[in-house]
Amino acid sequence: MVRTQNHTKYDFAQAPQGTNAIVAVISYTGYDMEDAMIMNKGAYERGFMHGCVYKSYIKELNDQSSGNATQKSRYKMFNNKAEAKLGDLNLKEHGLDEDGLPHIGKKLEQGNPEMCVYDKTLDRPKFTKFKDNESARVDNIRLMSDEKNSSANVNVGYTIRYPRNPVIGDKFSSRHGQKGVMS
Repeated sequence: MVRTQNHTKYDFAQAPQGTNAIVAVISYTGYDMEDAMIMNKGAYERGFMHGCVYKSYIKELNDQSSGNATQKSRYKMFNNKAEAKLGDLNLKEHGLDEDGLPHIGKKLEQGNPEMCVYDKTLDRPKFTKFKDNESARVDNIRLMSDEKNSSANVNVGYTIRYPRNPVIGDKFSSRHGQKGVMS
C-alpha cells in the first residue's frame, strides 16, 4: 500500500529484509494496547518468527598448563576404527563418530558427551561433556592448525545452533522502527 523513497531506491522488493507480517491496530473499546502484539497460533506453529543463535567454540588439544606452547600435544584425535574401540570403549554408543567428534546435526543435551580425545599421558580416552542447560545442535566441525607445524598443534573448532522460539515478552520491530512486544 505505501512505499518509502528508500524502499524504491534500495530495491527492497528484490532483497527483502526479515519477515513481512500484516499488523492490524484495533482500539474499538477505547483502550489501545500501546506496543503489544498478538501472534497467530497457526503461524507460530508453522515457524513464524523462529530464529537461531550460533555459538562457535575452539577446543585446544595441546596441553598449555606448563606455559610452553611448543610442548608436544598431550591429547590426540582418534585416527582409525581400531583406536576408537579401545578395550570396551565404543564411540558409537556415546553418539560420536570414529574420530571422537559428534555427527553434524546431533542434538546435544546437558551432560551428553560432546567430544572424545585420547589422553597420551594417562593412556586412556577423555570425554568432554556438554555443559549448557539449553539443548543445541551441532552445525559444523572443523580441524584447525597453524601453518608451521600442522601435525603437532591441531585444535577442534565447532559451531552449535540454539533454536529460539518466540515467547511472551519478546520484542519485534519493523524496518521503520515500529516495535511491538508479544503479549
